[in-house]
Amino acid sequence: MNGRNGKEISGAPLNNFGSEDFGDVDLTFALTNSINTVWAEVAEKVGKKTMADYMEKFGFYADPPMDYPDNQMVPSGVNKGRGRLVKATSSRVDIGRVGIGQGDLEVTPLQMASVAQTIGNGGVRMEPRLVAKVLDTDGRTVDEPLPDRAERVMSEESAQKVGDMMRNVVKEGTGTAAALEGVDVAGKTGTAEVNLQGLNDPWFIGFSDRFAVAVAFERVQGGTGGTVAAPVAKAVLESLGE
Repeated sequence: MNGRNGKEISGAPLNNFGSEDFGDVDLTFALTNSINTVWAEVAEKVGKKTMADYMEKFGFYADPPMDYPDNQMVPSGVNKGRGRLVKATSSRVDIGRVGIGQGDLEVTPLQMASVAQTIGNGGVRMEPRLVAKVLDTDGRTVDEPLPDRAERVMSEESAQKVGDMMRNVVKEGTGTAAALEGVDVAGKTGTAEVNLQGLNDPWFIGFSDRFAVAVAFERVQGGTGGTVAAPVAKAVLESLGE
């Protein structure tokens, strides 16, 4: 696909980060280098119906199934203001920009950690849980609840292909700051523009053989996912023993 800067998406030109211009590239190169115009065009070609179906399979538009107080964690989805989520099939949705994390898409770190977990788990999404183990009054482990399977989101083959592309992001792309020596880390950076004055929300999601992680910062001046969020993901994985 072509990664030229300023490609028209939903009737308006879309720029790559730093207005960088690319010619014909494959999807691995496009993910490794976070080429906006390629992935926005992919989202348009996939179409709103399929995008909406997969967003729901990944857990968007649903409250996380955990025991927590009401209104403490909201569903992820396309937000048109005042908490009003609209389906990706809506005529009000710019699906190309939603495909690159813009276009009024709002997500929680938990939701994006679940996306990484699903890909790292061979395409099977598991229900998030808060409890790793239950201890008695003497500190002995009496239960270690296993996670419940939510659903298969994609085939194992597709998950492997996406995972390999994400590994390339960490090996030689925008996510190299998350790399760990001797550990196979896969990831994807994100730099969501808050305004035209250089404020961004930097992101990184990824997984190793044992853990999935999502890191997000709000309103960082000039910050990018690769420079701000990826190093924190590396530190988190190191603290977990990777």
